Amino acid sequence: SLELSNTQRIYGKMASGSEIDDVCEVFRNFNILNSKDKPPNKMTSKAWGKMVQDCLGKDTTIRQRMDSSVFPYVQDKTTKTLDLTDKAKVDKVLDKMAEVYKECKPKEEKDTPVAEVRQKLVKRILDKKNPEVHATKTSATGGVDRMTDTSKYTGAHKERFDDSGKGKGVTGREDRFEKSGYVGQYKGAGTFDKEK
Repeated sequence: SLELSNTQRIYGKMASGSEIDDVCEVFRNFNILNSKDKPPNKMTSKAWGKMVQDCLGKDTTIRQRMDSSVFPYVQDKTTKTLDLTDKAKVDKVLDKMAEVYKECKPKEEKDTPVAEVRQKLVKRILDKKNPEVHATKTSATGGVDRMTDTSKYTGAHKERFDDSGKGKGVTGREDRFEKSGYVGQYKGAGTFDKEK
């Protein structure tokens, strides 16, 4: 039996299962992108922060309050994650988010019931679907293509790349010697005769 939150008791209904499933799927998408080392059903605080920023906007007051009030309230105390398979916990998250959001926006949401605020937040979360990924774009500055064209490099820099422009790695940066021979630190075995 699921425990009903205050919002649901007031309005006499529980959030629909498909709505909670959809919210869990959005949370999972954010978690997969931001927490590669954790299971997808265990949302981390990093993924939570990204979700709040993308779905609720870049308002620092809201972000800080969601990070400090909502996530610690619902996270598992041992793993420091939010279990997305626990639908009652996700439902509690949405209730707490609505309460905190209403506190942060007293002018805009003064007369709005918490249930309506919750519905607005759910709509914003579901509208987002996937996290925003910002790829690095090619610079429009004129000199960048000259600086990245390895065929124009001279001197020691030229030795760091092969003919195709691929970096040689350590062999292009250091002069490597074979440390073998009669004396322990003798570098360049077989070069004695060449020096005469």
